[in-house]
Amino acid sequence: MTTTATPPRAAGLLGRLTATLLPASRQGRIMAAGTTVDAVANGLYLATATLYFVRYLDITAVAVGTAIAAANIVGLLSPLVFGPLADRLGARPVYVALTLVRGAGFIGYALVGSYAGYLVVTCLIIAAARACSPLLQVIVGEFEGAAERTRTMASLRAITNIGLTAGFLLAALVQAAHSRAAFVALFLFNAVAFAAVALAVVRAGRVAGGAEAPGGDAAAPAAEANAGAGGDGSPYRDRRFLLVTAANAVLMLHDCVLFILLPLWVVERAGLPASASSGLLAVNTVLTVVLQLSVARLAQGLAKALRMLRTACLFLVLACAFFAFADGRGRGLALAAAVVAVVLLTVGENLHAISRWEISYELSPPAGRSRYLSLFSTGMSAQLIVGPFLATGVLLPAGAGGWILLAALFAGATAVTVLAARTPAGPEDTPTEALTG
Repeated sequence: MTTTATPPRAAGLLGRLTATLLPASRQGRIMAAGTTVDAVANGLYLATATLYFVRYLDITAVAVGTAIAAANIVGLLSPLVFGPLADRLGARPVYVALTLVRGAGFIGYALVGSYAGYLVVTCLIIAAARACSPLLQVIVGEFEGAAERTRTMASLRAITNIGLTAGFLLAALVQAAHSRAAFVALFLFNAVAFAAVALAVVRAGRVAGGAEAPGGDAAAPAAEANAGAGGDGSPYRDRRFLLVTAANAVLMLHDCVLFILLPLWVVERAGLPASASSGLLAVNTVLTVVLQLSVARLAQGLAKALRMLRTACLFLVLACAFFAFADGRGRGLALAAAVVAVVLLTVGENLHAISRWEISYELSPPAGRSRYLSLFSTGMSAQLIVGPFLATGVLLPAGAGGWILLAALFAGATAVTVLAARTPAGPEDTPTEALTG
């Protein structure tokens, strides 16, 4: 019997890719493992839940859409509730509790048999997930030194893209089974998966408590250090932070472009087959994994993050210009311009993601960081509510003019962010580390 060994060159390449993808610290790698499980479970959920409730519980597609819309509204508000709580109790215990709530929600999915139950559980899962998102950034900041926190966030985002893709592929197996039992098993798997994610966060906290963070800084104290240190600063009285948060919501429209506007534009304006949008999204996914890690360290500090944001804006505006040029052209020219536009949009999207982590972190005071970052995260939820209407009701019908309008929105939001972040704190604003040190 013969065995086939992995070629040394291939093994070495795989090792280098893994080392590049994963965070440098042990606690960061534990968080990466938890993020992988989280992303796979989320991919399974996104790809199958709607189908399950329409097919096996006889809930209409319109009713499912209404429930998701209601859950998104709850998700817009939930970070504003749990952010202050995390400042009092610590981000890590609140994050762990919310993750366990997400797991319990999937047990609820396996048990519910009515629309009311589906609505309640969906709101619960989405509200907990949205509240978790900003707290993860706080936790990474506690676990990692200043030199590594943005790279670790970039690593987690890249891993999330990979995990979501794996979840989508696994969901196809569940759908192919044509069995209610297979969907129920998926929900129970997700319940266990989120329990594992919570355990990973607890374990990472224990490791970080006795470790020295990369870059020379001692690992920031775990959540207990901030517990009870809420301070008087409120993000609602920090005019600069409110402006940056609102501007970020506008910049987040690039997400809506990719997942709502692009598929419709490909068919209705460019005259391309619907399958072309899948290929363009695949380009985005692959580039995202590569770009997140290669540029993460370039945004360390507020000044560098603002420069990166201006560069991101340039790429987003150029993407809009190529989309506008492609509108109404022949298929070949439209496809070529769309590919270039998606590459530009992807670069801009990723540069914006990295810069917004650093800007929001630097503009938030340590004692109120969970509150500040939770408020900042509402931009994503607001974009999910307003973006689809803007894309389908305004930008798509306007043709090339819609892309010019979007470019102007990106440029205006970037200008507001840069000006607000550079403005010295006023008497009603909360002092920040970034502008005092």
